Amino acid sequence: MTRIDAVTQTVILAAGTGTRLATHGAVPKPLMAVGGVPLVLHALDHARAAGCTEAVIVIGHEANRVRAAIEALRHPLAITFVTTPDPSMPNGVSLLASEPVTHPRFFLQMVDHLFAEPTLANLAARPFGIGEAGRVLVDRAPVNLDLDDATKVQLRGSMVTAIGKGLVEWDAIDAGCFVLTHAVYGALRRAPANEPRSVSSGMRQLVIDGALGAVDVDGVEWMDVDTPADRLAAERLLAAAAARRAEAVGA
Repeated sequence: MTRIDAVTQTVILAAGTGTRLATHGAVPKPLMAVGGVPLVLHALDHARAAGCTEAVIVIGHEANRVRAAIEALRHPLAITFVTTPDPSMPNGVSLLASEPVTHPRFFLQMVDHLFAEPTLANLAARPFGIGEAGRVLVDRAPVNLDLDDATKVQLRGSMVTAIGKGLVEWDAIDAGCFVLTHAVYGALRRAPANEPRSVSSGMRQLVIDGALGAVDVDGVEWMDVDTPADRLAAERLLAAAAARRAEAVGA
């Protein structure tokens, strides 16, 4: 029986150009294989493991090619495609494009964030508190991440008090997964005009409202696959996770 407040829909941002992976040829980033599986399929499987039945995939760069490849996967999730108006714009623009088709509460995933084990469901494991409009998955003990490029988070208990790449003092790293309400769209529109309209800019507005919570990945390894080196590290991460699962089955 499905809980009345269960989250059954995810939004996957897959519109960017992925220029830092360009050395791997003309394959669009969502279709780049890690462990023999396209990044977008990793994201869809992660969402399905969290109980999702629907996915909204925001596409942009080589949209027709990406859509055709995803449709050919015949994934069991019901998929709706949304095209961002400009794939060169920050990812908050892609998130805004999803507004007409999202549920009152939904997961948000970055197509290039890959996890060794499913963790998305942890974001919705407990009901939202009063005034809470969203939650971000965070890593308090990051390993093998490019910290210079990572989005940092300051925390007070389970609530986020600051978020951004430029934080000097921080408690955790933003792992690129969220559970959100439609309040995020208003937050994105309120972001200062002098800031790029990124997902993080919307999250900063939720932080100002005291409305962004956090959930720890609790030791699950993950990668933000932005560069060829990241892709190789992600291959090793998945191989190690598969070996641990095989060992556990054989024990």
